[in-house]
Amino acid sequence: MTQSEAPAPAYRLLVAAATDIGRVRETNEDAHVVASLGSPSAAPLNANSEALFDPTARPVLLAVSDGMGGAAAGEVASALAVEALRRSLPADSPDWNTTLREAVQRANRDVWQAAQLPSRKGMGATLTAVCVHGYDAHVAEVGDSRAYLLRDGELRLLTHDQSYVQALLDAGALTEEEAASSPLRNIILSAMGQKADVRVDLGNIRLMAGDKLLVCCDGLSNELTAEEIRGVLTQIPSPSKACAKLIAMANEHGGKDNISVVVAAVALATA
Repeated sequence: MTQSEAPAPAYRLLVAAATDIGRVRETNEDAHVVASLGSPSAAPLNANSEALFDPTARPVLLAVSDGMGGAAAGEVASALAVEALRRSLPADSPDWNTTLREAVQRANRDVWQAAQLPSRKGMGATLTAVCVHGYDAHVAEVGDSRAYLLRDGELRLLTHDQSYVQALLDAGALTEEEAASSPLRNIILSAMGQKADVRVDLGNIRLMAGDKLLVCCDGLSNELTAEEIRGVLTQIPSPSKACAKLIAMANEHGGKDNISVVVAAVALATA
């Protein structure tokens, strides 16, 4: 092996996840999951705590789902979406884009079938998932929950909202300022469980030590600006404390929706 072919340094993911009902809603219809794939003994991380993962040994799933449909239906849709996705994903894949798309499609069919009950008619959910395997983060999106990357103090949006307002923005019919206050911003163009098949947007990025990943629902991104999110992720090293701060700020800004966040910090592995 030549010097230029030296292996990349080992790294770990330190992950925290948290959810909050907000200040307006009577129920929390969000769901999230953090899990090491292919490890039957490893329970998903669903509490306000931190866990250390080795994504070079097993893929790590970070996912958030925002349910809709009212009463218990939204809760059912979001919980089913993240759990069905977790069950569908393997411990390895030669093509994560195809694997993620197929797993999201299977999860969508599970939600769609559950929505055939009269009491759950019309239920659905967003789903944004990041699967970290090796040194790569693979992103899948349905709806308008988001994934962000913080690198060298700059915040980058890894997803593109499947929403009516985003379509207007893309067409130049709205400005960013108009979009932020538009009464139409909660209209999404694609959701889990609405049809037997669903549009899945995919992306990927190579990770570096010092990066942070954020996966969140619109209960956070509608309340905080990108600069406010960047500030929290930059200034607070601890993923669990960053989660708590982001939720607190969203509530201070009104907390008009449920708020769910997953924060993962990429760090070089110690011996």
